[in-house]
Amino acid sequence: MRAYRISFEFAAFIMLFLLIACSSTKFSTVWKDETYHERPKKILVINAFPNPSNRRLFEDELVKALKERRIDAIESYTVMPDPIVSDMNTIAIQAKGVGADTVLINTPIGTTKGETSGAGGMTYTDLYINTQTSVYEMKTNKLIMNASAETWVSQGDPYAKQIHSYVKELVNKMSKLGLF
Repeated sequence: MRAYRISFEFAAFIMLFLLIACSSTKFSTVWKDETYHERPKKILVINAFPNPSNRRLFEDELVKALKERRIDAIESYTVMPDPIVSDMNTIAIQAKGVGADTVLINTPIGTTKGETSGAGGMTYTDLYINTQTSVYEMKTNKLIMNASAETWVSQGDPYAKQIHSYVKELVNKMSKLGLF
């Protein structure tokens, strides 16, 4: 009986390790303003990816994930047709217009390629998308969270599935930081 319990615990440990190791997103730097202790009431979600369909997929997925955690959120594409987010004054006006007290901006910052050796000597090219996610409290336009991430893009998986995975990991990271 003891050997069975040890085998079960070992198998559970291996499964947990594999789940963690197979994570497609790695956060390289994460910062949260430790003086911020409020809970966002409504978040304006902005994805600055240039492709409109990818922008919509990401924003829809993130708003859905936030609402599942009982946080009101709105997709920026419904009020801001242009995803360019360089002007914080314009963003503040849009946030105020929709009643958002918080803005989340997800921005691509580049891609990285790497090579992986597979079975039979095959070499595969891996593609990673690097992103920056910034969260602002709009009363003072103050940055309250910043995270840099690198996400592996699986060549065989649909893009919507990969966005879902990234959003899940991002929301979990924000929750662990105490944003909600």
